Amino acid sequence: MRLQGERTAEKAFDLLRESDSMQLSISIRGPRGGAVISVHTDRDGNCTGTYDMGRMRRGDVIRIAGESASYVRYTDIALAEMRAEGARRGPAAEAQADERTALARGKYLKVPATSAAVKNQCDLDKLLSSVPSSGRGAQQLPAVERDGERVVPLRGPEGEGNLTMYVAAEGEPYIRFMEGTFRGAEMRVEFSRYGDPVHATAPPADKVLEIETGSGGLLDA
Repeated sequence: MRLQGERTAEKAFDLLRESDSMQLSISIRGPRGGAVISVHTDRDGNCTGTYDMGRMRRGDVIRIAGESASYVRYTDIALAEMRAEGARRGPAAEAQADERTALARGKYLKVPATSAAVKNQCDLDKLLSSVPSSGRGAQQLPAVERDGERVVPLRGPEGEGNLTMYVAAEGEPYIRFMEGTFRGAEMRVEFSRYGDPVHATAPPADKVLEIETGSGGLLDA
């Protein structure tokens, strides 16, 4: 006979898989560094949000379903890191980095919708693949109050680590957040705005920068 925790967890994961859109806030800290992503995204490809994937990879992102281009706006910190990297590479790279980061400050860089810089932050299925998706062996604990809401902890869903998942105590057991260790990293994932439409619109033309880049972003052409 299946445990109550397993049944609740499987229902929660079913609701997650069935949702067409959601707000995902992911924080990961591990031996290789960390990442923080907060995006409102849907399965059609619409996405808006922010990300911090480490050095030179911090900013805002907009992706609009059906369009060939997406938009990335780097933070001032990321631009400063690019200038430092340009200086490290030598005078020519330093001059290019200084010029390009000056142009990019406060602007959205127009990039292909297939760019890895966008897909890694906006692909809902890819984002969800980074968290456990099976409730096998989950143990259901008494409801508690966290972040102003009553939630039910489910400890030990199948995975390479020790995560506790918290689902809504009232109504359908939608996942509210997970926290703990997974694949050797400290992780917290928050889920909200299930089913809410994602309003992704292109920035004003005067806030868009079109510039040829390579796989290295602003530093490569």
